[in-house]
Amino acid sequence: MTMQPEDARQYTENCFHGEPASCTYACPYHIDLRALLKKAARGRWDSCFKDLASAVSFPLAACTLCGRECEASCQRACLGDEPVAVRDVELACIAYAKTHVPEAFSIVPKTEKLAVIGAGPAGLAAAWQLARKGYPVTVFEKEDEIGGSLTKLPGAEAILEDVRAAFSVTPVDFRTGVTVRDPSEADGFAAVVLATGRDGSGRDLAGTRDPSFLTSKPGWFAVGELCGTDACGALAEGNAVPNSVEAWLLSGSPDFSSVVWDRDNCSRFVDHTGAERRPLTLKTGDLYTKDEAKAEAGRCLQCDCTACMQACEHLLKYKKTPPRFTLDVYQDSQVRPPITSHSTTRAVYACNLCGRCSRLCPEETDLPGLFCLSRENRMERNDYPPAFHDYWLRSLDRCSSETAVFLDGAPGSGYAFFPGCQLGAASPDYVTKTYKLLRDRYGAGLIGCCCGAPAYWGGDRTRLDRNTEMIRSHWEAMCRPTLVTACASCTRMLKKVLPEASSVSLYALLAAEPVRGRFPDGWDTVSVFDPCAVDNDPETLAAVRALAGDCGVRVSSYSSDGKCCGNGGHIRLAEPDLYREIVRKRAADSEYPFVVYCVNCREVFRSQGKDCRHILEGLLDLDAGPTPHLDEKERNLMKVKVHLLEKYGRESFVPEKKPWDDVQLSVGDDVRAGMEAKIISDADVRECIWNAEKDGEGFYNAEEDSFLVCLVRSALTYWVRYRKTGGGFEVLDAYCHRMHFRENE
Repeated sequence: MTMQPEDARQYTENCFHGEPASCTYACPYHIDLRALLKKAARGRWDSCFKDLASAVSFPLAACTLCGRECEASCQRACLGDEPVAVRDVELACIAYAKTHVPEAFSIVPKTEKLAVIGAGPAGLAAAWQLARKGYPVTVFEKEDEIGGSLTKLPGAEAILEDVRAAFSVTPVDFRTGVTVRDPSEADGFAAVVLATGRDGSGRDLAGTRDPSFLTSKPGWFAVGELCGTDACGALAEGNAVPNSVEAWLLSGSPDFSSVVWDRDNCSRFVDHTGAERRPLTLKTGDLYTKDEAKAEAGRCLQCDCTACMQACEHLLKYKKTPPRFTLDVYQDSQVRPPITSHSTTRAVYACNLCGRCSRLCPEETDLPGLFCLSRENRMERNDYPPAFHDYWLRSLDRCSSETAVFLDGAPGSGYAFFPGCQLGAASPDYVTKTYKLLRDRYGAGLIGCCCGAPAYWGGDRTRLDRNTEMIRSHWEAMCRPTLVTACASCTRMLKKVLPEASSVSLYALLAAEPVRGRFPDGWDTVSVFDPCAVDNDPETLAAVRALAGDCGVRVSSYSSDGKCCGNGGHIRLAEPDLYREIVRKRAADSEYPFVVYCVNCREVFRSQGKDCRHILEGLLDLDAGPTPHLDEKERNLMKVKVHLLEKYGRESFVPEKKPWDDVQLSVGDDVRAGMEAKIISDADVRECIWNAEKDGEGFYNAEEDSFLVCLVRSALTYWVRYRKTGGGFEVLDAYCHRMHFRENE
């Protein structure tokens, strides 16, 4: 699949991080008010004046004409405060600037001569901005002085003084007392801006105009009060039209310059939960003092949407916005090794795909969808990092073949238990005791295999589709029962790949006929940690809390608020430091023990020493014990299959034996911890040692009487250092890497 830009863009196209704030959308001049007020809060008056002059041409005129539209869209209202007094701050910036003479820039002069007809607010702004771009500009004004409607404003002399100061560093040829009555009088000019004012005589010179101010006469643009705007709008259009003129001169169309300022965005507010309320700063005179202006500017909330970035450790680590990730994902899809290389691999594979960012985003930006697109694209091109997913993909294959088990329910039961692969791996009792309860109550059948999440997380669409078809075939053979899911990730995945199947949470079903269980002595108050994949399902959330209460504990008001425990998306190998940081933070979120209903959550929390129990331990009065290591998980799944088939399938089952299963290992605690961190199972180590002993290959260290041997797989090369003991092998170290080597080549 060749990725197109729009394929990636669809996931984040509505993100408005970094876009202008609501006040800027409302402002006729579209001043970057966030930046301006930030500078004003620091007392940087000269810089503020330069920014104003660049945006509005003549700051004093703009402030005088200003209707305070920005203040009507100030998000301080969300907190019940009065809006920031933006215009008063701007007037202070003008008053305290050391000079009102704008900066002069050395620009290579353009050759195209331009004309502006009319020297009112629109014409003056257009002339000044065009001259700043380096064009020779001639302004025709029928009156004997420039200014137009500006001369009728309060404080007109000061306003015109500002105008003259601006043109003192940006020369323009003013021809006053000249009336242009016919278009032919503007022959010789490459473009003409018509701005003759409300009662101007030029209304019929050029005809109608389009949104880019271009009229039906080529090269003629019309702006200002001539076209029905007020004086404030005229000044704003005069500032905007030079971009259209330049685009037309360069390309023949002004459309390349047009920026659509959607007025609906004036009400696009962001979440200000937790922001401090601050009252309006009162003036002691007609003008803010410097300190008053700084204080008032400091009330600006600097509104920008950062909901996802502030709530996600992944986004905080990589410091990239959703649109930036979109660009990176697309660029990575165009990489052609060995000529070019990937730049964002680890970031793409370090997302745990919990979806919390999407739930928090007011525009439902879908970063997990974007990262899954990238993973699928790279898998299809066989250009993916297999080491990040190899163990889990192999585990999926085993869980849907070797350890899979399927049992028909009682006729007409309508339910089939779908425990997923991790529940039984954590403890066989989780599955066997729960299934007994469901079979006794409802005559439920059982579909015991993997939901396919590892393939989805790895971007392996072929494997995912194959697994889905296997589930579908058994589900249909059982007459399409309602699936009783114990794992939130299974629930989410089945809705994605098998939407035609109805499902119900195990915990909602159990809450309908509660089982009176109990948690350990000393557990008085607990916090429920909801798995991120539960997607804020109110029925399941309420059911688990009710069940915990039935087990004799008080449930605190703590909410995990959709945060991931750290396990999702296979980030443990892609970004182990980030994984450990997330787990540490989640474990410390509550002072109380955690009740969970995801065995992955249980595992990661217990790895931090957090007192944590699965809800089924309380309901079924069982102690799942310590977290099993990788090899024990595989054996647990096989125990589940053997037990269920013998008890309900009425058949014996003998697991297939591999040649290396009888290899006896002795593994110390430190070595075991390292193997678990690197996702190296005992089975991998046994196979490695068995092959080496069989073939007599490896390196021997006489000083410590040890052997170093390797096992080369498609994704990883495993190395084991061991010492022979009486009838077995002591594992001294085990590690793996992505480098491969070949002999005799």
